[in-house]
Amino acid sequence: MKISNISKLYQTYEAKPVVSGKKIVSGEKKDKLNVSDQAKEFQTALKAALSSPSVREDKINDIKTRIDNGSYNVSAEDIANKMMTYI
Repeated sequence: MKISNISKLYQTYEAKPVVSGKKIVSGEKKDKLNVSDQAKEFQTALKAALSSPSVREDKINDIKTRIDNGSYNVSAEDIANKMMTYI
């Protein structure tokens, strides 16, 4: 495979002269960011969700105890209904 015109590729990545930007005069507008109330509520909910435990230890311990006792039974109909919700 022959690669030609590689000099054009090098020109793309050459250093370009820095052009100074326009200075802001005190009377000009500056950039402003407005965060909506909905975004603020979402951020609060996200923080609450991230701070809560992802594993419910009490539920796990209850199921473990019921399995050990032999009292944990799930009907085949319940399993089939759950499987059908994903199809």
